[in-house]
Amino acid sequence: MIKHKATKHILRFLCGGILYFFVEVIWRTIMNHWAASFLMAPMAGIVCVVVLGLYDKKVPVILNSLVGAAVITLLELIVGSIALFGFGRRFWHYSRINWHGIIALDWFFKWWGLCLGFLIAWGLLDYFLKRRKQNGKDA
Repeated sequence: MIKHKATKHILRFLCGGILYFFVEVIWRTIMNHWAASFLMAPMAGIVCVVVLGLYDKKVPVILNSLVGAAVITLLELIVGSIALFGFGRRFWHYSRINWHGIIALDWFFKWWGLCLGFLIAWGLLDYFLKRRKQNGKDA
C-alpha cells in the first residue's frame, strides 16, 4: 500500500498517461490515421488521478465515469482553445456535433464509456487483489 498521497497521485498520473498513450497508438493504427494527439496523454493522467480519487471515496461508478468524461472534455476545451486561438495550431479536430472541432458531444459519450470500462476493470482488479491479500493472510 502506498503511504504518501503525492506518490500515489504521481503513479496514477503516469499510469493513466502511459495507458492512454497505448490506447491512442492502437486507435490510430486501427483507424489508419497517424496524426496522433499525444497531448491527450497528460490529460488522461489528470483524469486518472481524478477518477481513482473518487473511486477511493466510493463514488458510484456511473457518476464517477461521468465526472471523468466531463473532466477530459473540459481539459480538451482548455488545451484545444489555447492551441487554436492562442497559437493557431490544431492538435485534433472532431467532425460531428462539435465546437470549433475542439470538443464534441459524441466524444463526450465515448470518453464516458472509456472511463466506465476503466473503472470497472479497476474495480475488478482491486477486488481480486484484496481477495488475494486476504487469502494470503488466512494461510
